[in-house]
Amino acid sequence: MAYTVKEADVVKDKQIMLRILQNNRSRDNYDYSKRYDWIYLNNPLGKAKAWIIWKDKTSQPVGFTGAFPRAVYVDGRKYIGWNCGDFSIEKKFRSLGIALKLRKAAKQAVDNNEIPFLYAHPNARMEVIHLKSGHLKIARMMRYALPVRLDGILSKFLPFHWLVRVFAIPLNVLLSYQYRFRIFSGVTAKNFDTVQVNETHENVFMKMTGQFPVLGSRDKDYINWKFRDNPNYAYRQMDLFYKGALVGSVFYTKRDKVINISDVLIDDFRRFADQLFRYFIKRVRRLNPEVVTVSFILQEFNPFVKVLKKTGFKYRDDATSGAIAYVNKENNPPLAERMLKGENWFMTVGDRDA
Repeated sequence: MAYTVKEADVVKDKQIMLRILQNNRSRDNYDYSKRYDWIYLNNPLGKAKAWIIWKDKTSQPVGFTGAFPRAVYVDGRKYIGWNCGDFSIEKKFRSLGIALKLRKAAKQAVDNNEIPFLYAHPNARMEVIHLKSGHLKIARMMRYALPVRLDGILSKFLPFHWLVRVFAIPLNVLLSYQYRFRIFSGVTAKNFDTVQVNETHENVFMKMTGQFPVLGSRDKDYINWKFRDNPNYAYRQMDLFYKGALVGSVFYTKRDKVINISDVLIDDFRRFADQLFRYFIKRVRRLNPEVVTVSFILQEFNPFVKVLKKTGFKYRDDATSGAIAYVNKENNPPLAERMLKGENWFMTVGDRDA
């Protein structure tokens, strides 16, 4: 049976791709239509690319995938590539051949010098397809979590809520001491219920481009689009200041009793990385007394992993996935040398646009 991959018109073919996406995703209280407009049409770097695979005999669309423009700095030089996602195939058409044919569409664009690179964050099942398509696994994305209150742990061992409350109070006070100290004199912070970044935040990001070899853009246009304008998630922000100057930011969501960090900005990593997380935890405990856990998914080689471990975060194996990249080594050997080594990347879950 023959199938053909064709580049989609992301405006005219919206309903086709939405239908396939909704047939193969299951998220409650999630507006896929608003998300589509946000990620396919309103990216500050331009419209996304997409490809639909059609069953030739019936002209039936059976799957599609998207590629979202993303700026990445490599040794301080800016490149525009693709962050790939939304790989979806209707259940009865899921086969290795169809998946490979669709997956290779974006790769061919890199091979043809249409775009210099792509990267993606596939789940375990899709990771196999990426590897067979010629993409390279550069790292794992790993979740680290920190209990900021012991109520949840105690509830597993104590039969009554009142007992949990009684024992939790002194234990939570003791737990807090490790975050109260070792904070610089002159460090302050401010929290925002919505994301609001400006040129000052962009200046912090530009300092990051000189500290990390491969770094996805976190300029003000991208951060505001990614977090402030996101149609399905309400992101918050904490800014860290040292003697009145902005030195870092944390972007995060809060759901029930869990804080999920999505991304960070840091002025001087060696000087302020530890302070950023210590102060963030201190603020979380004070401003959100119901929160029991802080969680952060980031790439295994991200230098913040050591900071998290030092602060008490522990690895959790419930959200591990792959980080995939592709650069044509013949067309652009220096870029491939840098981007295809996971150790060079500063990558967080915030780099996963899809």
